[in-house]
Amino acid sequence: MNLSKKQSYYLRLVEEAKSQQLPIRQVAKNHGIRPGTLYGAMNRLRGLGALSDEQAVKSGFAKVDVASPRQTPDETIELKTQLANGQPVWMAVPVQHIQTVLQSLSI
Repeated sequence: MNLSKKQSYYLRLVEEAKSQQLPIRQVAKNHGIRPGTLYGAMNRLRGLGALSDEQAVKSGFAKVDVASPRQTPDETIELKTQLANGQPVWMAVPVQHIQTVLQSLSI
């Protein structure tokens, strides 16, 4: 693979980050480069095949699965109504909020 001088330089920086277990942002700042520039170079290097996903430095973010709490069917009421303009509205309303919702819809 034939990389330009700049691409080779960025590849060395990515390898440095990986070997020292440093975030890309930190390595970029240490070398006077904007982090976005180095992240962009990583994407380009991946596209050229010079950097595999295994070589890429992991971001400092962790994937978190976020699920809304499930309510049992008896805790919500399915409300089907029609607004004054004819627009149909279907919603699942928690029992504790049904009075407020009905008051809002009757205005």
